Amino acid sequence: MSSVHRVSVRAYLTATHFPQALTMVVLTTLLCVLLGLSGWDVLWVIIATASGQASVGWFNDYLDAQVDKSLDRKHKPVVRHSLNPENLKKPIIVASLIAIPFSFLAAGWIGGLAHLGAIVSAQLYNRHLSRTVWSWLPYAVSFALLPIFCWQAASREIWPSENILVIAILVGVIAHIFNALPDLELDRRVRFGGLVVYLGRSKSIALIVVLGLVLLTLLIQLLVG
Repeated sequence: MSSVHRVSVRAYLTATHFPQALTMVVLTTLLCVLLGLSGWDVLWVIIATASGQASVGWFNDYLDAQVDKSLDRKHKPVVRHSLNPENLKKPIIVASLIAIPFSFLAAGWIGGLAHLGAIVSAQLYNRHLSRTVWSWLPYAVSFALLPIFCWQAASREIWPSENILVIAILVGVIAHIFNALPDLELDRRVRFGGLVVYLGRSKSIALIVVLGLVLLTLLIQLLVG
């Protein structure tokens, strides 16, 4: 019984897209702390971001379950651990409900709405936009909203600059391309769309280079200024 329980916990954690989810939670929390957040407010940020990331990852695996099984993608818990996609429904709802109050508790009304907007944008990616040439847009929107959440969490009186927002958008789009490149051939096989499928490998890499140079320029300007 305990062995089955351990496998189930591992499967649910894996289905959150754990490395990516953990990275986002750590980076968001670290940014908030660097901006001056302390005490219990740090915990509210962790709970809000962790529940939001979990809901997004679980919904992604729920929607892609049949495709993952048909492609025999062993790293997916619905394949490797035989996780029933129906068992993800309740955790998705619970995680989403947890994210709502803790987003507002962490960052007030404006920051909380920004964080919830980032979650909704990511869920729209899962539901539809990941299959289209607009697959980059939810990443751009979600990453642009996260600095607003962090700045408002640190203080209701401070806001990220326009340069910070542009940097966040560039990071989001680059992250999307990096995330999509390894699955390019699989996405083509199942006739999924997406920006990377539309551009192909060479053009996608070229776009990363261009966006990376713009990002580097903005970071230098930010540091020098």
